[in-house]
Amino acid sequence: MTTRKTPAKSVKAAPFPITKILGNSPVLPGESEAVYQQGLIATVQELGATTPLQIYLAEKIYECLWWMCRYENQKRATLIRKMAQILAPSGAGSEVTELESAVTEHLHSNVIDDDLNELIAKHKLNMASLIQKAMSHSRLEHISLDEMIAVKAKTLAGFQASYEVLVNRKVNAERMRLQNALMTRDLGAIDMESADVAAIKPPKTPGK
Repeated sequence: MTTRKTPAKSVKAAPFPITKILGNSPVLPGESEAVYQQGLIATVQELGATTPLQIYLAEKIYECLWWMCRYENQKRATLIRKMAQILAPSGAGSEVTELESAVTEHLHSNVIDDDLNELIAKHKLNMASLIQKAMSHSRLEHISLDEMIAVKAKTLAGFQASYEVLVNRKVNAERMRLQNALMTRDLGAIDMESADVAAIKPPKTPGK
């Protein structure tokens, strides 16, 4: 006789109702919805979020991390764009040339072949000096991105603090209850001790 096995339920982090009402999507064009959901599920599980409010805060925490990752990727993309512009300046009207497009694709894929090395040498540069020059040209953009990362990090810390308060609220309430119970017991013991001392204290004799 064979027993039927029920299929395991897949874990999926459902969007918070407010997100549904606003119609916001956390994933931008070109980003992977599957990767976002996997990271979100891992965050919810790591934090042990179970209630709707806990899950909402966990989602906001992960969203901050996702944005910080976006900004880091943007810093890399900005640097690569500057490197490509140094090696293959844009044409008239700031149009991207085929060479600039090809160089950008190679740099994004980290493909450093003989043709690219030859182009770098043609500009009397090497990879290290090319990166240094591109970083100098993209300095202001990187500062702006670092500022946005810092803002997200501050927001992340706020959500983490809110989550800790929410999760530890019951624990703190139970701790206070136990402390009050201990205090009441200790005060009761002090009252009993005072009563015992009063009971065994000999009465004063007249004239003394």
